[in-house]
Amino acid sequence: MSEVTVQGRQLVLLAAGFIVWSVAFVALYAMLSVGCAYGWDRIDLAGGLTLQRVQLIVIFLVHLGAGLWLARALRPASTSRGDDHPAQFLRHAAYGTAVAAVAATAFTFAGIFALTSCY
Repeated sequence: MSEVTVQGRQLVLLAAGFIVWSVAFVALYAMLSVGCAYGWDRIDLAGGLTLQRVQLIVIFLVHLGAGLWLARALRPASTSRGDDHPAQFLRHAAYGTAVAAVAATAFTFAGIFALTSCY
């Protein structure tokens, strides 16, 4: 019977994309509440953009960029050899979940560009 060893780092990388997504969710939700409490939705900066919308867009873009960077960093170098090794499988799975997390980030939080924020 052969024993398979999986390092903890590989398991963390498997969830890393959705950890970025969850941090974005908490940050956007918290700053939405702070902005509404302090009336940032009534502070017009330029061209109809309010302070509230600008800070939400910045938070969104930072996390989208972090997710894209993570997906690029986890991109497997080659798919032709070694796919049966557990470490290679986890690397491919981590890349797939990171790409899914980027798509989830874009889809879930795209409403900040158009929806009202404090009503």
